[in-house]
Amino acid sequence: MEYFFSKNFNDFELGKVDYFKCSFCGFSASKNHFEMSSDDWEKLNNDFHSISHYAEGNANNRNQRYFNQALMISLMHTQEIIPNGAWLDWGCGVGAVSKLLNDYFNIQLGTYDKYFKPEINEIDNSLIKERSFDFVLNTCVFEHVRDRETLDEIESFVKKGTGCFAVHTLVPEKIPQDANWMYLLPVHCAFHTNHSMGILIKQWGYQCSVYNENSKLWVFFQEEPNLVHEKVKILNKKIGWNYLHFKPGFMDYWK
Repeated sequence: MEYFFSKNFNDFELGKVDYFKCSFCGFSASKNHFEMSSDDWEKLNNDFHSISHYAEGNANNRNQRYFNQALMISLMHTQEIIPNGAWLDWGCGVGAVSKLLNDYFNIQLGTYDKYFKPEINEIDNSLIKERSFDFVLNTCVFEHVRDRETLDEIESFVKKGTGCFAVHTLVPEKIPQDANWMYLLPVHCAFHTNHSMGILIKQWGYQCSVYNENSKLWVFFQEEPNLVHEKVKILNKKIGWNYLHFKPGFMDYWK
């Protein structure tokens, strides 16, 4: 990692934050956030999310995206692109996607969060075991993760061979060298690129992926790409537009 640029924050006692970048894959991260104590990091997230999760009309409101994610998951489930079985939303917050799936699509998605109390389908931590879920959803988390071990932990719950892993985060072709970039929120510390995500999912054993721009959600598959692609083409044809974008490896939608 090499020095990239700095940004001054006026909120949450952050002050000047220095961002560093990998010269190989472009992954970028905040040195300040990575070096925070666990207590300071937890306080920063709690202070920020007490506003972002509950304040009406704030710039970080996620309700429309949550519904589009529930819709995408429902369509993929109906078309048997993602498997039946045990489903988990790891880091679910209050369980917004699970509530929408339950209320509008009659689909059950288990929920778990270390810091929030889910309002629906909560799974006890003792039941969340490695390679035990057919579908694992993870939204708005990758940009908050300060170490590779946590990413590996989240992925470890996906069933080997047949399970799917769905991720929401922002993934551009390259991170802009711009202190005013909209994704530099006080609690965002890690920024992935198309290249870094391609490396990551390959290391985890995923062969292909799909993306939908309305839900801003990727789904990664361990299956042979041609098998997934055929199902995707059938769904797109049925609904009449290129709803799911498919690619072997990482679907680098945002150039």
